[in-house]
Amino acid sequence: MSSTTSPLLMVPLDLEIHSRARHLAAQQNTVEKGKRVYLNALAVYAVHSYLKWLQIPTNFQESDCWNPVKAALSNAADLVIPNVGILECCPVLPQETVILLPDNENRIGYVAIQFQESLDSVQLLGFAPAFDEVNLPAQLEVSQLQPIDALLQQITRLEEAIAFLQTDDSVAVQVRSVLDNKPLSEIVAKFELLYRTGDEFEWRYAGGEILAGDTLAVGATREITQQDDSELQDLAEMLLEKLAQIWGNVA
Repeated sequence: MSSTTSPLLMVPLDLEIHSRARHLAAQQNTVEKGKRVYLNALAVYAVHSYLKWLQIPTNFQESDCWNPVKAALSNAADLVIPNVGILECCPVLPQETVILLPDNENRIGYVAIQFQESLDSVQLLGFAPAFDEVNLPAQLEVSQLQPIDALLQQITRLEEAIAFLQTDDSVAVQVRSVLDNKPLSEIVAKFELLYRTGDEFEWRYAGGEILAGDTLAVGATREITQQDDSELQDLAEMLLEKLAQIWGNVA
């Protein structure tokens, strides 16, 4: 990330992006669905524009919300940050004080976008980091949001951890061998959530379960033995100790 200075939180929406969003909405089978797709598309564009100002790249065109078929099948307002993860961009209508969180997996966090009566601009209200998917809340009060700078801090944390896992450090090398070419961003996001929300006494065992799950996910057909469990727990504990040195105190 090349900048730590936040611009103004109002993001303009030009006629071209409105036209593209309307075209996408017109392909939906109900007016209500079309409205939701329209707002999702504008919300994703607003966050993309904000990150672009900060020279943080996004795969804006690859977002599911811009695909007519995928948009029809889900309520995704996703924005991909390459090699980091996926943000959910949540529209908030005028006078609303509650943000409905869609049941979408593998998000690194949620950005709330406040719409006004006039749609020529929107306001970025704030950020909420990822929740445990097992206990994902259905909604979030606007008052519970962190400042938008927290989004930049979250991206930085994930980038720092991914950079570490690409080094020749012995722990990083072991983790890469366990994951067998699975994207590092996925394991980093899981460990960041554990580090931020779990008690320290949980790190070893919960971290071992994360590594065991990802080991099986890359195609292992054998069962994880008790010895494997212990080795993965050792590795998870060492990884979290390394990440603790990198991250320090996480809000």
